[in-house]
Amino acid sequence: MSMNDLNQSILTLILLVPLAGASLAAWPERLQWVTSRRHPVDMTRNPVPIAVAEQGCLYRNRLIHALEAAGRTWHIAYTSPNLSGIQAAVAVGLGVTILPDLAVTPEHRIVETDGFAPIDMTEIALVVSESASPAARKVAELIADFCNSVRPSRAA
Repeated sequence: MSMNDLNQSILTLILLVPLAGASLAAWPERLQWVTSRRHPVDMTRNPVPIAVAEQGCLYRNRLIHALEAAGRTWHIAYTSPNLSGIQAAVAVGLGVTILPDLAVTPEHRIVETDGFAPIDMTEIALVVSESASPAARKVAELIADFCNSVRPSRAA
């Protein structure tokens, strides 16, 4: 999403590198390497099979960077435009991925990744256009209040 697209939007939820820009509210996310609980992927396997979102996804980019920084080869075993597809693919053992804590399900197992580059924290940020109406700003505040009840926030 370009800055021009953001400026045209009234409300936008985006993934960011922490403290990457102004937002109404932002919620930190710790990312975990995840495999299947019942059908775990051997993390020493070469190439490492991965289950990721489509190109441009921050999580995908960070996962691939961590593997390449560790000198590991990888192949995309599964791609999905949505989180539930990636969660399901990992749960049945198609590949490994990185997920925020809130997206790890009972079908997943968090794995240690000795030798892999660490995955930095990310944030989900709520961005409100300067031209947003009072009603849109109220909706943004309600969304922020709800998200704050689920996870801690950082002030922008």
